Amino acid sequence: MYLEDIYYFWKMTYNFISSHDFEVIHIDRDRREVWLEKNKGKSTDVIRLKQQTFDWSNHLKRDQDVVAEKVKRLTKTLIGREVHVHSIYISQFPPVDDWERDPVHIKAKKPVRMYTYFVVQREREQSLENIYESLHLQENSFSPKDEEEMESQVPKLRKAVDQAIEANIKNQQAILSRGKPILTYLFIAINILMFVVLELNGGSQNTTTLIEYGAKFNPLIVEGEWWRIVSSMFLHIGIAHILLNMLALYYLGNAVERMFGSVRFLAIYFISGIVGGLASFALSQNVAAGASGAIYGLFGALLFFGLIYKKLFFRTMGSSIIGILIINIVFSFAIPQVDIGAHLGGLVGGFLASSFVHFPKKRNGLSQALSFVAVLAVAGSLIWAGLAANEDSSLHTQTVLASYYQENGQFEQAFDVANQAIEEQNNENSVLYFIRSYGYIQQDQVKQAITDLKRSVELDPQNDSAHYNLGVLYARQGKRELAIDAVQKAIEINPEAEDYQELLGELEGSG
Repeated sequence: MYLEDIYYFWKMTYNFISSHDFEVIHIDRDRREVWLEKNKGKSTDVIRLKQQTFDWSNHLKRDQDVVAEKVKRLTKTLIGREVHVHSIYISQFPPVDDWERDPVHIKAKKPVRMYTYFVVQREREQSLENIYESLHLQENSFSPKDEEEMESQVPKLRKAVDQAIEANIKNQQAILSRGKPILTYLFIAINILMFVVLELNGGSQNTTTLIEYGAKFNPLIVEGEWWRIVSSMFLHIGIAHILLNMLALYYLGNAVERMFGSVRFLAIYFISGIVGGLASFALSQNVAAGASGAIYGLFGALLFFGLIYKKLFFRTMGSSIIGILIINIVFSFAIPQVDIGAHLGGLVGGFLASSFVHFPKKRNGLSQALSFVAVLAVAGSLIWAGLAANEDSSLHTQTVLASYYQENGQFEQAFDVANQAIEEQNNENSVLYFIRSYGYIQQDQVKQAITDLKRSVELDPQNDSAHYNLGVLYARQGKRELAIDAVQKAIEINPEAEDYQELLGELEGSG
């Protein structure tokens, strides 16, 4: 009888949800078909319940083909390595002719087996026993006393299922909406403001301007300016850099801050950025800036979300996030200018930071403590590696630092760094001698300046600036021939320099 079909349909649906922790993933409009899902680690059980009677097996086969197509699409959002689909028909009777009772293998992205059952009028209890045994579940008694009980129970069961679906939706919404993206918008505003400041004070692609405003610059970090690891997070190099990073921050920041709340988001963002900055310090000697480390940390936070809420992650954003992350990492390795250390460091830092702060109302003391220790260990290791790397390349580091001071007009600091490097290093460097000569000129020690400039051009005969400065100093001493010879060499290297030509004209005209 039809009422009995309806009763068993809703009774089984409610039992799977309430007693066996299945979740509703679809229910059709006429409410005669429902899909349920439950992950069991390596495998996932999908139950499809439907009220339908088939006269012939070919009708059943057509419906099974429809189910198979739906399952192929569904497997993209299921977690388990294997999927077992249990297609259950609540029916008055099975097909009249023989139908395939063995499991059907469905070709999909992961192994899928589909089992077909009929819960028919004359064998309800036996059919249920077989189904629950196949699912490895404890069976409950479903048999109603009479038709009156079925009539009274059906509305209650439907309401209970609706409430369970509504509660699950609200729970998912609560998980995805714990906070408002206040800090995300604040960080975007700060980054844009700092970009404007850079552009108005020399340009965001000017190395000296970047260093002056706090970019990651290893020589100064070694000197004690560790705050650059943080300040560099809010500086960007060029319009494309700021636009791409702010677009990523807008989308990823919105998602992560809503999931974790603003306080936890703040911790994740800064820990990611700091670990990314330290990774850049350890792995790259280049001047660097940008929010990329923190943004990759937000990727790490979303991966941690996927670890804790697997089903919700893959049902909402999982495949897209993983795909975008893989593309970004590939591009990071493929493009030489990209600071891959900051990206990977930020990713690891974000995952560990998320594990440390965890989700509201979902604590795991041991895991959080281990994550905190891991963050400290990673940061400490990167600091040690960075100091060692910069010590091994100390001549390069001191050359870069002296050049920076020289370009910035800090001649005393440039002289001190260059002098120390020359006195302490076994290897000699043309740039360091050239920079030290400036200091000697400032101190009116012309003889020492000439000695350094001569050594500079010996080490690098193409250093036109050193030749030119030699010419200037020789001219001051009245050594006209030496001055002309030095300036002519400078012009041979750089014939476009107008000041070189002017000095040569003055020297030749004074003869």
